Amino acid sequence: MTANTAHAPGLRFRDGVPCGQSSECSSLELLIAGINWPPETFLGRLIDGLTEAGVSVTVGSSDRPKERKNQVKWLPTPSWDSSVPLRLARLACTALRANFCGRRDVKVFARSIRRNANLRDRLEFWNRLLPYARRRWDIIYFPWNSAAIAHLPIFDFPSPVVISCRGTQVSVAPHNPEREDIKIGLRETFDRAAVVHCVSEATLKDACRVGLDPAKARLIRTAVDPQVFRPGPSFPDKNGIFRLVTTGSLIWSKGHEWALQAVRMLKQRGVNVQFDIIGDGPERQRVLYTIHDLGLQNCVRLHGRLRPEEVLLRLQQADAFLLSSLSEGISNAVLEAMACCLPVVTTDCGGMREAVTDGVEGFVVPVRDAQAMAGVLLKLTRDVGLRQRMGGTARARILRDFTLKRQIEQWLELFRSVLSKARPQGW
Repeated sequence: MTANTAHAPGLRFRDGVPCGQSSECSSLELLIAGINWPPETFLGRLIDGLTEAGVSVTVGSSDRPKERKNQVKWLPTPSWDSSVPLRLARLACTALRANFCGRRDVKVFARSIRRNANLRDRLEFWNRLLPYARRRWDIIYFPWNSAAIAHLPIFDFPSPVVISCRGTQVSVAPHNPEREDIKIGLRETFDRAAVVHCVSEATLKDACRVGLDPAKARLIRTAVDPQVFRPGPSFPDKNGIFRLVTTGSLIWSKGHEWALQAVRMLKQRGVNVQFDIIGDGPERQRVLYTIHDLGLQNCVRLHGRLRPEEVLLRLQQADAFLLSSLSEGISNAVLEAMACCLPVVTTDCGGMREAVTDGVEGFVVPVRDAQAMAGVLLKLTRDVGLRQRMGGTARARILRDFTLKRQIEQWLELFRSVLSKARPQGW
């Protein structure tokens, strides 16, 4: 970049480097829309990294952001799950404000209502969109495809829109014959977005199959902070127990039943194994039933959601990490485990081979193959040296390719590129 190169408005650079929090540097105004608070761990890390780099971040969520390292602005977007009187009262207040200061936006929203929508759907539509009326940001970012589809009228704002593609939202959902609306919504949001971010090459290919123009795609892989996720200070006495751990939502796409079958095979081979499952979700009862059905009550623990520091402790105490997923982009959980010097056993789904090389940082096995999982886990139980070598190589891979610092730099460059091509602000 030469000294005469013009930088995009809203993001100030000094000596070619994005400015941090400084009164001399104006901030990019970024809206992150359609999220829950608190956010997923990976999204929380991204928000912290962007704010530390000087980006002014506003989050659109029903709950007020708190307990962040840096100041995050809040755009209240009320949920639709409270009592009917409260919903209607909040909607009335939001509508009054929107009509007073954002009437033009309200007219834009009105043109997008489906003609055959019933009253409930219409009210929910207005509740979802009216909070955004007559508000402007340099860039609007949707971390989820589903959120972008639900907020399609916002694409008519002058602000450029960036979308992220992750895992099942482009690899599974569009192929559900009962959800043709997802496929249509993906194509329309892809067409209207300024840039579409993909978390892996596999996800990018999946997105292109359902309508993404490759010229709009930008690959930024997920990342972790190796200063946070790191090996423990010492290896505790494990009394001959092989400690296996997995983290993630209890949903069908995580394939927990195959992981549990693999654990049973280890037990049948005489391995003293303890399997810790961290996370919660709609499949909890199914997973719990499978644990009892396979007779694993004494060696499998369902911990539910844990605080980040508790998750870190479990990773540091483990001998190996198991990912049994049927679909992934690149698993954040796997990267966190690798940063903690754990060898990883992962299924060959999505972009996992972009993070784990079979036989190097761990093992890659076929999807839905419990016997293959058990086979490589058995190797790890018998060879402490192999576990340590793979774990060390795994952390080295994180430090080389998956650091949060590198990811934030890539995001800042993406936003700078988007702003350089942005439409003029205002109406």
